[in-house]
Amino acid sequence: MTRSEKKLFVEKFSESCGSYPCMIVVRQVGLSAEAFTQLRKSARSGGASFQVVKNNLAKRAFLNDENGAQEWFKGPMGVFFSQDPVSASKVIEEFSKKREKNFYPIGGILNGKSLSKEDIKHLATLPSLDQLRAQFIGLLNAPASKLLRTFKEPSQSLVRVLSAYIKKQEQGE
Repeated sequence: MTRSEKKLFVEKFSESCGSYPCMIVVRQVGLSAEAFTQLRKSARSGGASFQVVKNNLAKRAFLNDENGAQEWFKGPMGVFFSQDPVSASKVIEEFSKKREKNFYPIGGILNGKSLSKEDIKHLATLPSLDQLRAQFIGLLNAPASKLLRTFKEPSQSLVRVLSAYIKKQEQGE
């Protein structure tokens, strides 16, 4: 990599860090190309992107950072960028279950605040943004459904009474 390419990479990497609310740094040692492909697919399906970075270049991007991110970049590292921190942390936790020694989270930044390994694991237990939206819509929809059933019930009761009366009349004839 030439000096200008390195400078461009640092600028793009810094821009990515600023444009996504969530960045999670992971240690990845000895993963096969197939494992990386699988990781990138699962990251994309979770709405995240994964990038392997050179430590020195990543450290340059975090020169003025107060979160201590420079300390995370030692050894083979990768970075997840995501709009939804829960889905990214779920992808990381799911992938690291099978490869605990070769792949694990180091730290991250969420909306300018530093995340520890434990924070990332805790995020993975929360429902995703889509699941929260579905639950919220369900909560909003529940009273309307109940109200509709309440309005519908008297007419259905009347229909059942009339139907029973008609059957009784038919049997009486």
